Amino acid sequence: MSLSAVLFDMDGVLIRSEEAWLRVLEDAGRRFRGSPVTREEFAPTFGQGTAEDVRVFGLRCTPAELDAFYVEHLPAYAGEVWVNPDARELLESLASRGLRRAVVTNTVSALARALLGAARLLDFFEVLACSDLVVHAKPAPDLVLYALGRLGVTPGAALMVGDSRFDRGAAQAAGVRFVGLGLDGDVRIERLGELLPLTGAPASPGAR
Repeated sequence: MSLSAVLFDMDGVLIRSEEAWLRVLEDAGRRFRGSPVTREEFAPTFGQGTAEDVRVFGLRCTPAELDAFYVEHLPAYAGEVWVNPDARELLESLASRGLRRAVVTNTVSALARALLGAARLLDFFEVLACSDLVVHAKPAPDLVLYALGRLGVTPGAALMVGDSRFDRGAAQAAGVRFVGLGLDGDVRIERLGELLPLTGAPASPGAR
């Protein structure tokens, strides 16, 4: 089956906002458990959903309350977000070939829009599949299936690019081919610019 759509994890693939998230989780820890979440606690959990944040970090709040805290406080740290330099050219190439594009992220919609907007990448995506739109976040397949449904694409006609075990698990559970960025998958790439040949297009001259 020919490729019709490419799904992208957001954090670690299109942007990197680990430092911003660490800062806001330090704040959340102070607010909801009386001590900041440490870098050592945070590092192995990055990319999990809000409900897991509440459980893993022992926060005395509901996932909805934590999401509201994130929406209020994360924008203050948006200046610490890195944008993948390969992203814009790749997305332009995919769009020019008529491939559908979606973001599949455990971030809630308001924050995903804010982060992608600040990165000037938001307009490249037809669908944002965010954790507040489904019952279960990645590694459950809900977000991937939501994106496919909104795009009108079958699992066999899509591939997903991600950098975490949560992404890989969600793609596998949904029956979507997984391309790991710095991570083993059905295919592994080390730079986002290496994705284009996997879609059936020649590599960009600037890719390396």
